[in-house]
Amino acid sequence: MNKIYSLLMEQIEELKKTTKYFIYGKSELGEDLVAFELGEGDKTILVQGSIHAREYINSFLLISIIKYLKNFTLNGRAIIIPLSNPDGVRICLEGADFIENKEKRELVKSILSNSNQKLYKANANGVDLNVNFDAKWGEGASNTKISPSSENYIGPYPNSESEVKALIDLTIKESPFLTLSYHSKGNVVYYGFEGQKENTLLYQKKYLDVIVSTTNYTPIYTRNSTGGYKDYCLYVLGILSFTIETGKDYLSHPIGLENLDTIFNENKDLIINLLKVK
Repeated sequence: MNKIYSLLMEQIEELKKTTKYFIYGKSELGEDLVAFELGEGDKTILVQGSIHAREYINSFLLISIIKYLKNFTLNGRAIIIPLSNPDGVRICLEGADFIENKEKRELVKSILSNSNQKLYKANANGVDLNVNFDAKWGEGASNTKISPSSENYIGPYPNSESEVKALIDLTIKESPFLTLSYHSKGNVVYYGFEGQKENTLLYQKKYLDVIVSTTNYTPIYTRNSTGGYKDYCLYVLGILSFTIETGKDYLSHPIGLENLDTIFNENKDLIINLLKVK
């Protein structure tokens, strides 16, 4: 097993020993999808990271944030998913040889033969999970791939992937007032979506201002991008949602762990501050 992936799994397992958690689904290769829960109350924020495989720096970020938040009494609940796409992250770090299912293994090998393994974004089916959600599915400017790929393949139909379906089911069940999706890179915050539910517009600026003031990231309105988790929350579920892109734009994918401390310090207080908003 790759040493970075092994370290990530070790940290998640250690966290499970001291932190409330639950399994909210399975990946396409049968790996547990793990969510950690902190705080209590009716006011819930849901945070997920590494839905794009090469952006696994955000898994380490969210693990660090969970450890940090345990020192505080939160004004509500935080449900945090450090690793939304475990299969993809392992593929990005190890390649395809670990995949037991022959058909999926050969599919991923075929994809990797024509792409850079370190830049892999998709899951074990070659589907880019963050363009698979049923929010103007397939209408994004870059989301045009019609066959399995390391990135931008929208899937055979909306919400086709087990990781996507599990995240949707969890979001509906927990009914958070706000969701955050951690991606990389650029130090920006994407907000809004054409056709978003009217209720999500009411407090969007208030919470966006908190994100920007806490992280010092640049706000950008979402254009020419569809099918993401944030988009689905805004467009279908009527839940206020933002995408946060960590790491300076000059950094190369995948962003190295030597940048973790800087990214952590920029984001460590964000959940605390968002839960304080009245």
